[in-house]
Amino acid sequence: LVPTGIKKTTIIISSIKMLTRTSLSTSFLSILPCLLSIITTHIPPCTADQQVDDIISWINHLPNGYFNDKLAINPMSNAPFLPATSSSSSPMGVFAKEDIEAEELLMRIPREAFIHVLDMEERKEVDDTWSAFYHNMCLLTKKLKEEMETGEDSPRAPYVRFLKSQQRGQIPALWSAPSKNLLRPLLPYEDPPTEAELANHTPRSNSVDWIDDHLKSTCISPTDPSDEQLVALVKQRGYDDALIPLWDMFNHANGRYTNTRQTSVRDAEGVRVYASKEIRAGDEVFASYDRCADCEFVNLVWGTPEIFRDFGFVEPYPHRYHLEERIWFEIVEVDEKDGDKGNDGDGSGFRVLWDDGITWPDVDNYGNPNREGIEFLQREVTKFESALARMSEVPEEERGMVSQYISTVIFDYKLAIAAAERDLELEEEDEDSSDDDEEEDEVEEDEDEDEDEEGDYVDDDEYHEEEEEDDDEENENESGRDEL
Repeated sequence: LVPTGIKKTTIIISSIKMLTRTSLSTSFLSILPCLLSIITTHIPPCTADQQVDDIISWINHLPNGYFNDKLAINPMSNAPFLPATSSSSSPMGVFAKEDIEAEELLMRIPREAFIHVLDMEERKEVDDTWSAFYHNMCLLTKKLKEEMETGEDSPRAPYVRFLKSQQRGQIPALWSAPSKNLLRPLLPYEDPPTEAELANHTPRSNSVDWIDDHLKSTCISPTDPSDEQLVALVKQRGYDDALIPLWDMFNHANGRYTNTRQTSVRDAEGVRVYASKEIRAGDEVFASYDRCADCEFVNLVWGTPEIFRDFGFVEPYPHRYHLEERIWFEIVEVDEKDGDKGNDGDGSGFRVLWDDGITWPDVDNYGNPNREGIEFLQREVTKFESALARMSEVPEEERGMVSQYISTVIFDYKLAIAAAERDLELEEEDEDSSDDDEEEDEVEEDEDEDEDEEGDYVDDDEYHEEEEEDDDEENENESGRDEL
């Protein structure tokens, strides 16, 4: 509530002087960290909890805005590789405080709360090329920068405040050079590396170099790290053309964990989120980042490597892989209580699903990998294992996530190889059995033919005997006529 033209530091210092002259020393000490944060950053309040509460209050006071009071947004207490704190840098999660019924409205975020470019004339329709995608990303980055510069005067100030507090370096594109060097050959390429890049051991991968290749100089400053952070926020928290408060705080999960559904973010009135099934008190509430109302065919070409590339974490199972070598599979957890012991039947807890046209009828059916496909996966495992042995090159603060990703892919690929080999052995056994059946059929046909030929021979003898008898009769008749 600082009046225009009066510095916040002046107000704060005056407040400090007033408080120190009163008996409220305890209260003053309790708010001193917040006051110092305001002085140094000008983006109060100073904890993630307070920032989130401000956003919820702001949304609930907007026309048509709503956030279900059965939900709570809290720091993740069990987040891997990160301390359990209430700082703005700790990951957040949405949890149910009370039981929630299926189809219950969880939140309604009106479009006026979005930071978006949905209505901009310069926006392009995304096609099969990347150019329109990066063009729109640039537009949204510039829009976010305007909001950041407006700061507390922005109509979306509570959300801007939260975005400003986000920790840098959460996605691989902003990680250190050693991490990028290790990940380049391990993440999907947009364009294959050139022969020169391979010869010099410097292949570039769009998975980690896309900011440099597509946005620096053409959209953002090539030397300003704050511009890179804006792009990263758009990539990590955005829905292509929009940044949506609160909705971007739901963590990702597919399969049995997903418990929400939402309307399109392109709807004029905003986005509505519902419980897709009953949610028990204490359960985390998840969204799907690649199976959503606006995702279209993303789930067919995206998978675990793409989630890691864009968001900087390894998703929970199911895991999906779409490889250029015409190999597409998903690994799902199975429940032994239902009698499903996985592919190998030994209780591994996982099952590999191929795009067989039955499980995934909308997919271009690659089928099960053949022998060449299995050998390709085996070479990939060797490549990932070699990278895992070089983890000492990666900075300690990034080592946890890089190691988790590499180890996960190795584990998943080995499951896929074992399943593919079993399937191939069964196919070969079926082929051998079919060949044996064909040979037996051929032998039976030969025996039948022999019997037929033998039967024809006997009948022919009988025919000749009958002919001889007829000749004898004719000779007797002729002899009788002669005698007559």
